[in-house]
Amino acid sequence: MNITKKEIDDLSLQVTVSVEESDYSEKVKKALNDVRRKLEIKGFRKGMVPMGIVHKMYYRSTLLEQVNTIMSGALNDYMEKEAIRIIGEPLASEEQTKADWEKDVNFTFSFDLMLAPRVDVAINKDLHIPLIKKAIEDKEVDRQIESILEQQGTLAVVDKVEKEDFLKVDLRQGEQLINDSYLNLKTISKLKDKKPFIGKAVGEEAEADISVLFPKEADRAMLLQVKPEELERFTDPVFTFVVKEIKRFKPAEENQELYDKLFGPGNVTTRESFLEKVREQIERNNQNESNYRFGQDVKNTLVEKAGLRLPENLLKRWLYEGNDGKFTMEQIEKDFPAFLEDFRWQLVREAIMKEAGLKVEKDDMIQSAVAMARYQFAMYGMNNVPDEHLIKYAESMLANEKEARNLYERAEENKVISYIRENVTVDIKDE
Repeated sequence: MNITKKEIDDLSLQVTVSVEESDYSEKVKKALNDVRRKLEIKGFRKGMVPMGIVHKMYYRSTLLEQVNTIMSGALNDYMEKEAIRIIGEPLASEEQTKADWEKDVNFTFSFDLMLAPRVDVAINKDLHIPLIKKAIEDKEVDRQIESILEQQGTLAVVDKVEKEDFLKVDLRQGEQLINDSYLNLKTISKLKDKKPFIGKAVGEEAEADISVLFPKEADRAMLLQVKPEELERFTDPVFTFVVKEIKRFKPAEENQELYDKLFGPGNVTTRESFLEKVREQIERNNQNESNYRFGQDVKNTLVEKAGLRLPENLLKRWLYEGNDGKFTMEQIEKDFPAFLEDFRWQLVREAIMKEAGLKVEKDDMIQSAVAMARYQFAMYGMNNVPDEHLIKYAESMLANEKEARNLYERAEENKVISYIRENVTVDIKDE
């Protein structure tokens, strides 16, 4: 066996592994004997099939398996011996000659290796990173209360249609009748297009052109209760709408019932304590935003200081081949700048984890999952979910392999940023 390397450039190497017949012949022979011992073919006793038949049936696949095993082991041993650190996986060289597994006895494999860059970023008090803090203004509190009342609002039945009401309607056109469709006037942008409905009561009719009301095919299909490809059967876009139900969104009222719903029975009993809770929520949101911006500044600062150069053409090939052609090269080119920045940050992050001796433990992942769960519930206005429910939801997230991988990366990032925050100079600035 012979292994040689050639420098492509200062960011990548080409390593060639030559496997000769003497390297694999005994292994192939042993593997075929193992196959023969287990092989059962009609007309022969188990383990007594003539080797000629075994050879004819299994030689090529066995040769391929043994040569690939020897080659990959040799490549890994060589990289370890030569202290070659790579990013990604070895890529079959585009100069690779195709092996003839029927005739060849010696095989040559060439690989392009993307060299891992040296990450050298000093984390100490000489490094300054800003932390932007945002003060709470009274108008922000008012906006937050308005948002809460909107989130907790309900649809109430009313007598007459107004411009942002939600209607249940029947649509009629000649002999054709479509029952119980829903029409949300709020989604219709122009007031003049809503006018045929305004002022109508239950049982009254309005005529309208659905292609005007809903320029998008998907919206028209939903209204007519058909698939988009079935729209062509409706040649006339003008329908008669029969109003069956009128509902109007009404924001919640600020009262004890709302306080109990948001914060638990009896925990908030006065407007002053409600305002205090709202300010606490805004403070949490502002703190989360400050932390996020700090994290972005950490990434940008450290990636810039590291100045990592990467073998971009090989990285594009790696992305293309590693995703089995799910993405075209045009798609990869388009998204590559964003990928490159994320990849550089990943390399910096991993180097800091190693240098500082940081490790992601299960508790870190649970905390990350709980934070994600709390954020998701808050998106639906559920700000008072008990911890036991959050932990249960977090554990279900961790049971999903893809979710768990994302949470691991999030936990790793949080750990690195926390470490940096403790060890650099944080310049607090008011917004």
